[in-house]
Amino acid sequence: MGYHQELSINGFPWFNLTWGARTAGYYTGDKAFIPKTSFSSGDSLKFGRLTVNSLSILAGITLKFGKLDIGANTDIIGIAIGVKRNGLYSKNSFPQGTGSEYYNALIPSSPNFFNVLPLGMDKNSGQSEIFVRYWITNRIGVKAGYVHGRTTYKTDVKLDNNQNRFSTSYDMPYVSICFPLYN
Repeated sequence: MGYHQELSINGFPWFNLTWGARTAGYYTGDKAFIPKTSFSSGDSLKFGRLTVNSLSILAGITLKFGKLDIGANTDIIGIAIGVKRNGLYSKNSFPQGTGSEYYNALIPSSPNFFNVLPLGMDKNSGQSEIFVRYWITNRIGVKAGYVHGRTTYKTDVKLDNNQNRFSTSYDMPYVSICFPLYN
């Protein structure tokens, strides 16, 4: 769910800067999270199920063509909360390194609480969105879009390569109804 404000620039009514707030939830089962250095290390943190809720401030742009809007936005700063879970720390090669004592063990983990620029900074939770919105009337619109998101869990201990953040990405198309709260 989201709320946004559009700020038009004098002389350019078709171009709007947007800001707003977004709430999101990520609920899944049986998911493997990887660290930033996963390409070379092959380690992962596996969970049986996850529940994460977030609140973030977003920024974006919207181009207006009559009743049609085309836009994009991304989270700038946000928080994520969820249930603390134990993740199974595993590696697809012979265990060695600073985290070797934790291999095949359950590691206490929780959602990374404070997140900044998740689209640009790896291992932060958040979402980015592109969309097309058609205004059927002045008060009702239909919006179709695509969300790219990332969820990050932080371990209580440092593991191989001094890593303590593991994440997974998700992509989701959607269709929604839009309406102004006031006009």
